[in-house]
Amino acid sequence: MKPFHRFALAAALLAVAAGLHAAEADAPAYVSVCVDDDNAPFSSEARPERGIDVEVAQAIAGQLGRPLKLVWAQVPNRGGIGKALRQTLSAGKCDAYLGIPQDPDLAKDLAERKLTTSAPYLVLGYVLVAAPGKPAPTVAALRGARRIGAVTATPADLYLYRKQLGRVPYPGSAALIEALKAGEIDLALVWSSALAGDAGKSVVAATEAVDDADLYTGMTVATRSADTALAKDLATAIEALRSDGRINAIMQRHGLPRIARP
Repeated sequence: MKPFHRFALAAALLAVAAGLHAAEADAPAYVSVCVDDDNAPFSSEARPERGIDVEVAQAIAGQLGRPLKLVWAQVPNRGGIGKALRQTLSAGKCDAYLGIPQDPDLAKDLAERKLTTSAPYLVLGYVLVAAPGKPAPTVAALRGARRIGAVTATPADLYLYRKQLGRVPYPGSAALIEALKAGEIDLALVWSSALAGDAGKSVVAATEAVDDADLYTGMTVATRSADTALAKDLATAIEALRSDGRINAIMQRHGLPRIARP
């Protein structure tokens, strides 16, 4: 090859490389988001529908105008969410972690780990439900019912005990719903995520909230305290998704009841 042609080819290759680098520089950096790998209906690596938190993460990334990198996190039996956060978010494996409940004790732990959380992107809580074919229950009906089911040793069970209502404890949400359908109890207080999908179609849910703040919690996004710009962007994105109904639409697709705190 003649020297001139070699020079021209080298110049062309350099120009292509420079163009690629410029395109990469102009492309928005991805946002990496951790979600639990086995926490249906919110997130599940094994299920094709992936879950509510996965769709929320996709919506947040879209609102930010950044590609999403999903990081599946394992929550160990020993250490729970605190250990999972230490192994992922604190270790720099993701920029944000979805599905962190609002809890005073957890908030202290997060502060010690130099982590912070957003405002809630959705609210979970205990829903008052009646058997199929019955009218939608009310708080007044709750106070007048003789047999009210709840999963044992949960905030709902404690609420019924404190109010001296006719509590009937069950070992889990599935057993509680089946007992309601079988007529063993008049009403039940069921954790809202247990009503996602087909389970919610088999009972009649109340439209009003039970008047006790201990029965509700907000789900938030955790970030590192030093990442103030990202935290601000996430707050703006979450507010936009809540305001225009996109998060509610995600919840409805998965059959998750919409909760309003009292």
